[in-house]
Amino acid sequence: MHVLFVPSWYPATPTDFSGSFFIEQAAALVSSGHTVGVIAVKGIPIYEVGQVRTRVPGVRLSVESGIQTYRLDRVLPYPKVPGANTGVLLRASRQLLTRYIKDNGKPDVLHAHAMFPAGLVAHALSAEFSIPFIVTEHRPTSLGRMREKWNGVHGRRAALAASSLVAVARGFVPELNASYDLGQDKWQYVPGLLSPQFENIGTRQAPSGPFIFGHVSHLDPGKRVDLLIQAFADKFRDLDGVRLRIAGESVQRAVLQALAVELGIASKVDFMGAVARSEIVSEFSSAHVFVLPSHAEAFGTVLWEAMACGLPLVSTKTWAGKNAIFEANGLLVSIDDREELGAAMLAIMENFHSYDPVAIRAICVNHCGQEAFVSQYEEIYSQAATG
Repeated sequence: MHVLFVPSWYPATPTDFSGSFFIEQAAALVSSGHTVGVIAVKGIPIYEVGQVRTRVPGVRLSVESGIQTYRLDRVLPYPKVPGANTGVLLRASRQLLTRYIKDNGKPDVLHAHAMFPAGLVAHALSAEFSIPFIVTEHRPTSLGRMREKWNGVHGRRAALAASSLVAVARGFVPELNASYDLGQDKWQYVPGLLSPQFENIGTRQAPSGPFIFGHVSHLDPGKRVDLLIQAFADKFRDLDGVRLRIAGESVQRAVLQALAVELGIASKVDFMGAVARSEIVSEFSSAHVFVLPSHAEAFGTVLWEAMACGLPLVSTKTWAGKNAIFEANGLLVSIDDREELGAAMLAIMENFHSYDPVAIRAICVNHCGQEAFVSQYEEIYSQAATG
């Protein structure tokens, strides 16, 4: 099968982790014998036009993990005109697709990642180049976009034309079906891919020393790391041998560090900063329990990566949390509930040895390991290509 990814966002460089899972998914398909390419247009808002001066002009071609990758930057000059910037992205994507076909032949399927804007772009390219397309939705924010007049009309048209519509969380599916109101339940659930770094590792032994609650994220406010620090302070401020380990970097880090000082637990909280992707398995494995108190989360990749290392979980009842956590692998708590979060952290520490790391890892690999991921998308691509 020859598949061309059309992502709504994509890593600009090898050190850019934004959307790095797209590369991992494409590479998994390549390793299973499929041909995969990428056309990625970087939209630069007009108020950030200075970025253009630091970027290489024109089409940029590279081969990454066996993936023919075509990139192009475009300034988005219409911040308040519905659909106008999508038109800019479409023209750039058309340029890339034309070049891609000239170099590599016509793909069997276009795979758009996120409806806005990639699904809309893929819909137009599909009609123009006679290539079927599918859409995988990663963003809960797409539900809000569907309530906007222009996006709602064009999103629905694209959804009706798509060969398949995929959501990355079970709880996302009914929401999308209701939002798009297609007269049929066309959206289906297919889990994301476990990062290859976690595919063949051994289940780690629980670390010696203090009991560690771990967290990994970009530290943006929606991850509610502030709530995690507060809940940890409530239950463990005066308890020896317990630590909180927070990995990630953002402008919020200084605020969170100040909060730990204010709550009198700075000596018990380790801020690790950004962790290189090559070290991420070790980072997860350094903890006893992984905690994700997000306000909203679709698939929750970090939950599955922690499970791959055998860690039990504490998560809020987001789509991701409810999708990933069962009695055998962790505890769910209400969103934005400080008391419940702290109580769950205390309970899982007290019952830590009742959680089987081998069984936890098996839940993960069976659900979103490479074999499971590839086989489900092979079926979807085949259905699209054969009509």
